[in-house]
Amino acid sequence: MRRFTRKPYLTGSEAAERGQVRGTIEPGETLVIETPGGADGDLKPGVIPETTTPRGSRQGGTFLIEGIEPGDWVSIEVIDIEVGPYGYYNNGGPFRGSLRSVAPVRDGLLHFPPDFVVPVRPMIGVMQLAPVSEHPGPWNHGGNMDYNSICPGSTVHIRAQKYGGHFYVGDVHARMGDGELTATGVEIDSALTLRFDRSSGFPAGGPVVETADEILTSGMGANWEEALKIAWTDMVGLIADRYDTTVEHANLIVGTIGDARPGYAAGQLNTRGFRREHAYVTCQIGITKDLRRTGRPFQP
Repeated sequence: MRRFTRKPYLTGSEAAERGQVRGTIEPGETLVIETPGGADGDLKPGVIPETTTPRGSRQGGTFLIEGIEPGDWVSIEVIDIEVGPYGYYNNGGPFRGSLRSVAPVRDGLLHFPPDFVVPVRPMIGVMQLAPVSEHPGPWNHGGNMDYNSICPGSTVHIRAQKYGGHFYVGDVHARMGDGELTATGVEIDSALTLRFDRSSGFPAGGPVVETADEILTSGMGANWEEALKIAWTDMVGLIADRYDTTVEHANLIVGTIGDARPGYAAGQLNTRGFRREHAYVTCQIGITKDLRRTGRPFQP
């Protein structure tokens, strides 16, 4: 199995290697990709990430996927996430500024002061195929989604916009609450085991995540309502197609049993009184795979 590491470290911020394709992936291939923790600083106890010189780690991309053309769907199965011994998090939000603290991980437990522990629950914040434009419009390529559903055992489906797809992955968290309220989970170094393949795709604009129990559509917008509308619209189309039903019946299902979950929900929360021009939130709508049709309408 091929492994792409964080080393050798880049020679600087202007290093030519930053713009180079790191490799080409064959459909059906499984590989390991290492990713740096969010600040890429020296994540040891007592270290403030902002005051250290970045390590210049190799990032989780870009990778080309053999034979992928614009419009093709790609599936990325998350097989395993191994996290490092130290991460960091923000003590931020409406009550504090962005004071970052180191978070040790030992024996599968994440440690918070003064003596709190909780099991790690690794997830991937960023997964994308490159957009054709830098304009915010083509977000359907994936990106900084911050969904807890992107974890070991899940499969992410994304539609390519460029030849080769140009896959990138990063922003791994040892644990993150739904909503990523301080704009960080526990940012941490990781080693990701991923399997790539072609996907038959979905009648959806944005990425679709499948878990053992659910299928989830994605939305991104300037506020919760706008993000929710996008995820809702995609899920209605998906249910109508997958269950061979009308949009009216699909909408009834989505609106009644769909679970709306925040990805990144802080939006303007951490800007300390200032407005950010391109602030956004993300969300998913999940439908249980227990949903089925009997072939017979209910008879009283």
